[in-house]
Amino acid sequence: MSVEMWSLVWGGLLLFILIVLSANANVSAMGMGWGIGNRDQAATTTGWGARARRAYLNHLENLLIYACFAIPLVMAGASSSLSVLGAEIFIVARVLYAIIYVAGITVAGIRTIAWFAGVVGYAMVFIALLQSQM
Repeated sequence: MSVEMWSLVWGGLLLFILIVLSANANVSAMGMGWGIGNRDQAATTTGWGARARRAYLNHLENLLIYACFAIPLVMAGASSSLSVLGAEIFIVARVLYAIIYVAGITVAGIRTIAWFAGVVGYAMVFIALLQSQM
C-alpha cells in the first residue's frame, strides 16, 4: 500500500484514539448512566477532555480533506516524491497537533504551526494530483 494511503490509515487510527479519549473524559465527568443513556444533557467536560473533543473534530475535518486528495491520487497511480513527502508531513503534523492540543501546550502558537504543517502536507498531495493530470 502507498505511503499516501498508509497516512490515511494512521490518520483514521488517530481519529479513533481522540474519540476514545473524549468519550472517556465525558463519561468521567458525567457518569456511566449518562454515557449509556440518550445523552439528552450536553457533556460538561472541561480541560483535557474538552480539548480532546475539539482536537478530534478538527482532525476529522482535516482528515476528510486529506482523503479527498489522497484517494484520487492513488487511484490515478499518480504517487510521486512530492505526494509521499506531503503525506508524511500531514500525518506527523496531525499527531503533533493532537498531542499539543490535548496536552494544553500554548507556547507561541505551536498548535497553529502544527495545524498549518498538516495543511501544507495535504496541499502537496493536491499539487501532485494536479500535476499528474496535466
